[in-house]
Amino acid sequence: MFFLKYICFYNAAMIHALMKRVLLLLIILCICDGCRQSDTQINSILDFTPEDAEFVLAIYDLETVKSDIRNNALLNAISSSSDYGRIRDQIQKLSTSDSILLWVERKGDSLDFSYVTRLKDSLFREGVPDSLELPQKVIDSFFIGSSSRRSLASVVPNDGQRLKDLLKASEGNKPFSLILNGQAADGLGKPFLNDYELGFSGPTLIETTINSEEIQLTGVTYLTDSLPQLLGAFKNTQAQESRLQEIAPANSDGYLSLTYNDFQAISLSLEAFRTQPLDSTFNPELFQTISEIGVIHYDEGSLVAIRSIDGQATREALRDHTENQSTFRNIDLKIFNDPGLFAQVFYPFIQVNDLNLYVELGDFFVFGPTTESMENAIAAFQNGTTLGASQAFKACAERLGDASSLLLVVKNSRFRKILSDWFPAAKNLVSLSDYSLSAFQFVQDMGFTHFNGIVKKHKEKTVSTGVSEMFSVTLDADIITPPQFVVNHRTKERDIVVQDVNNTLYLISNTGKILWKKKLIGNILGRIEQVDLFRNGRLQLAFATPFRVYVIDRNGNFVSRFPMKFGDRITQPLSVFDYDNNRRYRFLVTQNRELLMYDRNARFVNGFKYRSSLPIITQPKHFRIGNKDYIVFGAGKQFRILNRRGATRISVSGEFEFSGNPFFLYRNTFLTTSSDGQLLQVDENGQVKSSNLKLTKDHKIFATAKTLVTLDENELGIKQNTIELDYGEYTDPRIHYINDKIYVTLTDMQSQKVYLFDSQAQPIENFPVYGNSTMDLDNADGDRNLEFVVKGESNTIVMYKKN
Repeated sequence: MFFLKYICFYNAAMIHALMKRVLLLLIILCICDGCRQSDTQINSILDFTPEDAEFVLAIYDLETVKSDIRNNALLNAISSSSDYGRIRDQIQKLSTSDSILLWVERKGDSLDFSYVTRLKDSLFREGVPDSLELPQKVIDSFFIGSSSRRSLASVVPNDGQRLKDLLKASEGNKPFSLILNGQAADGLGKPFLNDYELGFSGPTLIETTINSEEIQLTGVTYLTDSLPQLLGAFKNTQAQESRLQEIAPANSDGYLSLTYNDFQAISLSLEAFRTQPLDSTFNPELFQTISEIGVIHYDEGSLVAIRSIDGQATREALRDHTENQSTFRNIDLKIFNDPGLFAQVFYPFIQVNDLNLYVELGDFFVFGPTTESMENAIAAFQNGTTLGASQAFKACAERLGDASSLLLVVKNSRFRKILSDWFPAAKNLVSLSDYSLSAFQFVQDMGFTHFNGIVKKHKEKTVSTGVSEMFSVTLDADIITPPQFVVNHRTKERDIVVQDVNNTLYLISNTGKILWKKKLIGNILGRIEQVDLFRNGRLQLAFATPFRVYVIDRNGNFVSRFPMKFGDRITQPLSVFDYDNNRRYRFLVTQNRELLMYDRNARFVNGFKYRSSLPIITQPKHFRIGNKDYIVFGAGKQFRILNRRGATRISVSGEFEFSGNPFFLYRNTFLTTSSDGQLLQVDENGQVKSSNLKLTKDHKIFATAKTLVTLDENELGIKQNTIELDYGEYTDPRIHYINDKIYVTLTDMQSQKVYLFDSQAQPIENFPVYGNSTMDLDNADGDRNLEFVVKGESNTIVMYKKN
C-alpha cells in the first residue's frame, strides 16, 4: 500500500519507470529480509541504535541541520569532504519533519553509513528521482537506507541499551545530537595528547548550537570498565578553576590545563598510563601545593606552568632548585635540575622533558627550556599580553564552565592540527584565519564528565585590542635618558633616540633597527628638540650636554658650526624658540645665573642680554599670548617673565618657595606650584593668584592650555577627576594630545609599571604594562594604532603598540 501512495507523488510520465524500480526493490527486500516480520516490537528509531557504530547522529530538525551546515563555512567544508560527502548528499535528498537516526562504521579506508526514519509518503524531496539508488528497506513503519547491501542487511531492531540510553539523555531541543563511540570517542582526545593511542573516554554524547560565526558543543562522556581511559584520571578529584590564561603568552599556540584537588588520587589513576612507574624515592611534596598544571604550547619548545595554592610551601618544595642563572626585568631565572619531572608524573598529558629553568610569576611557577622562552613569559606577564587578556579568549570563556578538569585552548595554527586529527579529509578545505581561538573543556562530575567546546570566529575589530610588544632593542651599555620619539622627515613616521651611560646617542627605527650611534661629550639635558635649520623640510636633532650644544642631522653627522663648546657648565636643558614659526630659530643656553642666546648659525645674538644674581632653577620656556612673546622661568624665589631681548616684560612682586616643577601656560596664565602645595598663576598684569590644592611637598604637575594634571603621593588628578593609584615611586606625569584626544602617562619605577589614562582619569584598558622610565607616546608607524616606547631592562628599550 505504501508504494502505491509513494508513486502517486510522481507525474504520470514517470510511473512506468518507477513501477519497474518498485518491483525490483520488493525482490531485494525479500532477499535481504527473507520476507520475515521482526519479532521485536519497534517503538521509535532509537530501537535501531547500533552498539558498535563509530558515531551515531540523531537528527531532530532536518531542515535546521541542512541550513546550519550550509551557512557555517567550517561545517560545510567538513561535510563536503570525501569521507562525508556521500552522507551529506543523501541527507540533502530527504524531506521529513520526523527524526532521523544515522550511524557510521569504518570499513577499512572508507565509511559505511546507514540511517532510519519513519516511513512517509513524501520522504524524499520532490524532483529527486535518483533517491532510491542506495540500498534500502522497510521494517514495520520505518524506512532504512544504507551505503552498502552488507550494512543494510545488518540493520535490525536490537535490545542494546547503552547508546540508546545515552541518546535518551539528550535534551532533544537541539537540531541534532551526536554519539561518539569506540575509536571516535578515543579520537576526541587526540588534540589533547601527543602520539598517544590508548583509550581516552567511553561513549560521548554531544549536542550543538550552530550559526555562521560559531559552533558551540555541549555534552557528557562516560567511562567504560573494560579498558583504562584517560578521563578516568579525574574520577576521584574535583574540578578547579583554571587560570592558566593569566600567564600563557599571547604569542603561544595555546595551552593545555589540568586541575585537581587531590594529587594522590590523580597520581594513582595515572599509574596505568605511565611508561614507567614513579621512582621509589619520588617526593610528592611539590605537587601537593598546586591545584593546576598545564603545558603552554610552542613549536620551538613548550613551557610547563603550575599554580600554587601556597607560594611559600611551593618555594620550600623547590628548595633543591634555587640557583640563579640570570635576572630579567628584576625577576630571577632559576636553574631546574629535574627537567623531565612533570612528564614522568603527569604522562601522557604532559610530555615535555627539557625544562631547565623556572621563574615565579604571580601565583604561577613557569618552567621552560631556554632563557629566551623564560624572558618571553616574563614579558607577556608584565605587559598583560596574555591569552587571557585577549577579547578572543573572553568571548570563548563565556561559553565554558568556570571549573575545568581538562581544558584545551588553541589558536588557529593548532586548531588546524585538531581538524586534521578529527577529520583527515577536511583539513585543507577551509581557511581557519578567522578562528583565532577555540576551546574544549572536560569537567569531572559524579559518574560522568561534562564536555564543552567553542569554535568561534573572531573578527579583526574584536581581537585587535590590547597592548602588544613590538620589539625590544639591547644597547651596548645601560640607558641614562628615557627613549624618545622623533619625526622621520623621510617617512613622516617616528624613530627613537636614546642615550647610554657611555654617552653614546642611538637613532633606532620604528622596527627596532639601530640606524646609527654617535659618541657625545656628556649626558643630554632634558628632551631632544627637532629643528629645520636649512628650511628645506629636513629635520635635525638639537640638544645640550653640560658643556656642548649639538645639532645632528638625519644621518648622524654634526651640522656645520656644531657642536658649540662652552667652558662653563650648562645647567638647564637647551631651550629652542621659533618666535614667528618661520624656522629662524633661537637657541637659549642657561649657565647658572646667565642666559646666552644664539641663532641657527651658532652666532651669538647681541640683542639679547640677561644676567642676574639669582640662580635659574627651571628651564626657560617661550609662550605666546596674542601677539606678545614671553620667556618664563624661576630665578631663586622670583618669577622671571622676559621679552625677546631679555628685558623684563612683566614684573611680579613677592618671593615664592618654588616646588621645582616646570612652568606652563595654562588658561592664559603662567603656572607653577610652590613647595607647600599652592597653585601659582601669574596673569599678563603680573597679578599672582594662589590656590591651595593641598598637595604635599613632593608633588608633580604637568599642564597644557586647558588641562592640569597633578600627582601627589598616590593620587593622580586630571582636570577635576582624581584616581587613587598603588603606592609607588612615580615619574612626572606627562600629557600627550594625539588625534584630538588627551592621554596622561606616568611610570611607577618601584613596581616597573607604565600607566595610561584618558582625560577623565579613567585607566586605559590593558594597562599598566612593564616599563622602567617615562614613556613617550605617539603614532610611530602611520597606522591607526598608537605606539609607545619605554626603557625595559637597564640596557634595553621596548616599543609597544596600543591597539
